[in-house]
Amino acid sequence: MATLKVYSNEYGVRKVQEKVKFNFLEKAGYGVFVGVILLANVVMLNYKGELYSLRSAQQKNDVIISEKQKDNNEQKVIINDLSSYERVKKIAETMGMKTQKDNIKVVR
Repeated sequence: MATLKVYSNEYGVRKVQEKVKFNFLEKAGYGVFVGVILLANVVMLNYKGELYSLRSAQQKNDVIISEKQKDNNEQKVIINDLSSYERVKKIAETMGMKTQKDNIKVVR
């Protein structure tokens, strides 16, 4: 970094002002530094956008999964009601069948 001294003779007082001049390599270095910072900001904003879209997709999937689980639980309740012993016995009696103690088997 080169400095240039400028002498000013205002109001009878001699002042020395130093002006700083940058050479080409320093200007290029600072330019590259600013460019890297700007590029890093663009990359971070891009990843932030992708993260936002992934989170919104995850929330949509969570809603769909909870609806499917609710439907599955309702179906399990219906299956348990339809396969209950009392219901099967009632249908068998309406068809004219009778329960015999020797023919009953318990399956778990």
